[in-house]
Amino acid sequence: MSDTGAPAPQREGTARWPALRVILKNPWVVAVAAVAVLGAAIFTVVGGGDPAGPVGSFVSAQPGAPKADNTKPKASSFPVRASDDLARVCEGWFYPDSPRYDGRAPHQISIAVRDQSSDTTHRVKAALDVPPTLRAKTREAWMPSQPAKSQLVACVTLDKTGTQVKKCDQVALKRGVFTVAVYEVATHRELVKREVTGDVVRCPNVIPLGTGDTIATTVSDRTLYRLLDDYVTG
Repeated sequence: MSDTGAPAPQREGTARWPALRVILKNPWVVAVAAVAVLGAAIFTVVGGGDPAGPVGSFVSAQPGAPKADNTKPKASSFPVRASDDLARVCEGWFYPDSPRYDGRAPHQISIAVRDQSSDTTHRVKAALDVPPTLRAKTREAWMPSQPAKSQLVACVTLDKTGTQVKKCDQVALKRGVFTVAVYEVATHRELVKREVTGDVVRCPNVIPLGTGDTIATTVSDRTLYRLLDDYVTG
C-alpha cells in the first residue's frame, strides 16, 4: 500500500497514557490545563467571538453606545392600504402620506380597540353606533369606507381590571380600566389621552378560547362618541 502521508492511527492505550503520566507528575501543569479547559467552555457558552452572541448569551454593553429609544414614533415606509394598517398607529407608527388633521370638519376617524388581556394587538372597529340624526357626511367620517383618508386614530387600550361585576358562566366579568388616546395619522401627534372605565357590563355572546378566568367590561360606542365627537366635528 502506498504512503499517503497520513499519520498512522494510534492504538488505544499506547500514546495517550504516557502523556497523562507526564501531566500527573507536575501538578502545576494540571492546574493550568484545568483553567484553560474551563475558560474555553465559558467562552463557548457566552458566544465566543461573535459580538452579538447567541440567544440567551451574556454580552457586555459597548462603552458609550447610545440606548435605543423604542418609544419614539416610527414612520411607515408604505401608505395606509387597509383598516388593519391603521391599528399600527396604536403601536407607535405613523403614515406621512396620510391627510393632516386640519381644514374643515368633519375629520375622518378610525377606532382601534384592544379590550381584553388576551389580545396581543389592536383591531379596528368596522363601524361605530352614532346618532341617526347626523348628516351623511359626518356619519361617513365615523364609519370610513376608505381607510387611507382617515386623519385620526383613536386607540382604546385595556390597562387593568378592577372589581368583579358578575359571573359569565365560569368567567369573572371585571370592571375594565382603559386609556383612550387620539393620534394624528400623518405625524403621530397626540391630541388627547384620557382614562375611561368600561361601561358595558353585560356578558358577551361568545367568550373566545384562551381568555382565561377573567374578562373586562368594555367601552360603549355611546361613550366613545361622546369623548371623540369634538375631534371629528371640531
